[in-house]
Amino acid sequence: MSEVVARCAKCILPVTYPGIKFNKQGICNFCLEWTAEADNFENQRKNELDEIIHSYKGKGKYDAIVGLSGGKDSSYVAYYLYKNYNLKILGVHFDNGYTSEYAINNLVSLVDKLKIDLITIRPNQHFIKKLFTHFLKKQGEFCQVCNNIGYLSIASFYWNQKNLLGYSPLGVGGWSKKYDYQPRVSVTSMEYFFNNLTPELFEELMTQLFIEKDVIKAYMGLSDPRQAQINTKANNQLGDYAMKMIQLPDYVPWDLNEVPQILNRNLGWQQPPDRHDSHFDCTLFPIKEYLKFKKYKLTQETIKNSIMIREGRMTREEAIKRISLEQTEEPEIFQMFLSELGISKADVNYEAEWSR
Repeated sequence: MSEVVARCAKCILPVTYPGIKFNKQGICNFCLEWTAEADNFENQRKNELDEIIHSYKGKGKYDAIVGLSGGKDSSYVAYYLYKNYNLKILGVHFDNGYTSEYAINNLVSLVDKLKIDLITIRPNQHFIKKLFTHFLKKQGEFCQVCNNIGYLSIASFYWNQKNLLGYSPLGVGGWSKKYDYQPRVSVTSMEYFFNNLTPELFEELMTQLFIEKDVIKAYMGLSDPRQAQINTKANNQLGDYAMKMIQLPDYVPWDLNEVPQILNRNLGWQQPPDRHDSHFDCTLFPIKEYLKFKKYKLTQETIKNSIMIREGRMTREEAIKRISLEQTEEPEIFQMFLSELGISKADVNYEAEWSR
């Protein structure tokens, strides 16, 4: 049974969250610093989205490139663009070798019903597992391998597509900074990834067929590549190697409760029962959440639900009940995964600091 952890009196962030502070009433600094967005913000951003979409639509064979995992966020991006703008979409799926059956079924249904052309990029599995092993031993986590290798692969594909066809489709993602960004426990930084590579692994990365050397060099110093969107400093720094990319949740309402219902109703999209809906598209995700809980006594679900409490989308009582869905115990797949990599639990560095 999990130990009892002191939590914020308003949200459910625990005392173990890095950088958290409480006032005399037991309310955390993240709740105290939170402010509601202006009422007209969403309308204004939707008008910006309309302008961006129409500036790219009809310029080439495809209007937009969408990275598709079979999870809720990327699926909703494709559905929204097709339904509201009738865009011609090219889907790019990064297959790390651990895509769940649910995700595969959702992906097949999605591309068929929305008439999407799909390309799957599956990197060299020997190299990916070598990276997994290295980061588990050195940093006590492994998810940023796929975060960064996947991003470099899609960025390379985008760059080659631009050079081959002579135009740049709009890249559209479903990453929500509000719900998905995890300050102080994030492992998505490119800079963090490259700083923790050995020279030998870096040289092997430079030989990977799906990833362009010049793209690697351009992206090495980025913090979180998902924030390198059009009209940002990071995007401008990338120059010719930048994707003309936006994140759809920045422009339209993103109701985490409603999105799965819309997808299920219109596309027959499914998610596993009795589990939270964050990243079930990867069978290794429970390991990531377990390692995060073991280190910080919280998971991605904790952070997301705390934000929803502040927004009035969830009560604290509801969030407390959902704690039972968190991966607080070692998942069965953990030992299987370590065996595939040829290492043991004793090899995992549980003490290392993650990206801050």
